[in-house]
Amino acid sequence: MTTTIIVKEKVVIPDPRSNFPDHLRLSEDSALWSKLLTLAHRHSPQLARILEGFRTEGTRIVKLKNESFGLRPVIRPAGSDNPDEGWRDEADYKRYAKKFLAPWHNMLVKLLGELKGS
Repeated sequence: MTTTIIVKEKVVIPDPRSNFPDHLRLSEDSALWSKLLTLAHRHSPQLARILEGFRTEGTRIVKLKNESFGLRPVIRPAGSDNPDEGWRDEADYKRYAKKFLAPWHNMLVKLLGELKGS
């Protein structure tokens, strides 16, 4: 469950994995997730909720070769049935990304671009 924090009338959305056990937290990009979710919420609470779902399922923000950012799935280890360890497989991630992220593609690219200064 994600708790929204309001600071001087501004919504700050924490990384939804911040309350996961240490070994499942994916803390390396936690600050970027908080910033992305907060930016997304300012444009569309619906997009922020979609992104929260992708993060909770196991998605990282990674720096690309062109110095911009992108989203990449964490795939759970072979034989694991624990959904907290990530997506079942790449196809599972792609299926959900096509359905839920593709309609937001342009906005998502813009928001990920705003992370460059982070």
